[in-house]
Amino acid sequence: MKPKVILDPHFRILDMLFSKEDLEHLHSFAEVIWERDEPMPPEEIAKHREDVVAIIAGYWRHGEVADFPKLRAFLDLGGGFPSPDSIDYETCFARGIRVLSCAWAFGPAVAEMGLTMALASARQLVETDRDLRAGEGNWSHTELGDPFLLFDKPVGFIGFGGLARALKPLLAPFRCPISVYDPWLTDSYLETQGVTPTDLDALLSTSRVIFALAVPTESNQGFLTREKLELIRPDAVFVLLSRAHVVDFDALTELVLAERFRAAIDVFPEEPLPLDHPIYRAPRAILSSHRAGAHPEAFLTIGRQAVRDTEAIVHGLSPQEMQVAQPEFIRLRG
Repeated sequence: MKPKVILDPHFRILDMLFSKEDLEHLHSFAEVIWERDEPMPPEEIAKHREDVVAIIAGYWRHGEVADFPKLRAFLDLGGGFPSPDSIDYETCFARGIRVLSCAWAFGPAVAEMGLTMALASARQLVETDRDLRAGEGNWSHTELGDPFLLFDKPVGFIGFGGLARALKPLLAPFRCPISVYDPWLTDSYLETQGVTPTDLDALLSTSRVIFALAVPTESNQGFLTREKLELIRPDAVFVLLSRAHVVDFDALTELVLAERFRAAIDVFPEEPLPLDHPIYRAPRAILSSHRAGAHPEAFLTIGRQAVRDTEAIVHGLSPQEMQVAQPEFIRLRG
């Protein structure tokens, strides 16, 4: 008899995540329960709780982990790890239940968008396009403004997780020296990755392009304060890709409106962002509606990785595709 696997992707959509081939593969080694876009009702969960080996879901809403005697893994399709308030990590770690995140699947898409936004900002592409359409295009080769080339410019990464590791090879052709601030990694490890560990103040004050890539945690909420943002050099570009959680967004908005530096922003403290928010009036900001990772290929990668790791888990093997929760990281998140 095939092991039971709950497939409960809400708030995601099945057809967006899983190709026909991947779903067929999942059915080949598992009895798939639910498999609908609507959230699985508690009474349906209760029917299968005793026999479920793995749960693939948009987020954890399935009650107490301890009530699933055969559970070996929870595979989160949402983009991060479940909050410690929603799932009992202590029970998961004690019983060897894997908690997996699909965050790594977004890495290539977000990295590509980050590079695109940095280049567009450095070369002032959006501003040039806007002026040209308004009949104000500068066709002269004598008034160049202040664009810059990315080649050989110092780059700073705030955080060196999955997003940073996907972005780093994309910068290789530009020969950018990369400095990293990540207090949760050792300097010796960062050096093995070909980057230079540094403190936050030095990174902000010396980098020409700064990528904010830190995973949001309880301890880093708003840690990019006004005081820290004021260290950014006036000819720099600040690219916000991870979460607005890590920055004082009001201060960021005021500084960009004051043209203290340029910014490229994909994430916001409130989404959708109200149309009267002042950041919309910042001519030196490039804005994207949280679409860096929202790409069809990225979503299909999530489904493919979830199916492959589920296959490994039901056969008693270690998952290799998705990110596995570590106790140290969960304690950091709070």
